[in-house]
Amino acid sequence: MKEIRSFIKSASLTDLEKAQALIENAIAKYTQQQQAKQEVLDLLREKGLTLDDLQDVAGDKRTKVMPKYRIEFEGKIVEWTGRGKRPKAFQGVELTKHLA
Repeated sequence: MKEIRSFIKSASLTDLEKAQALIENAIAKYTQQQQAKQEVLDLLREKGLTLDDLQDVAGDKRTKVMPKYRIEFEGKIVEWTGRGKRPKAFQGVELTKHLA
């Protein structure tokens, strides 16, 4: 707000009119977006849906890969799918001995 007050004090009439037009456009756009959001929420309520119902549709489509290898390392069980960089627990280890 300090920047706006400073601008108002030092701006010319044409600059103020341009700023007023920009602000009016921003307010109109914001108002339209709020109305659109309310219409969507009203439609969801009318159909008996929630926002969570919509998020389930667009969920993660990657499949979960089961671990292929399992080893105890420093008192913890470490599992690895065999994909990506080999974890420290599996460095220099015969993998066939640790199949899950």
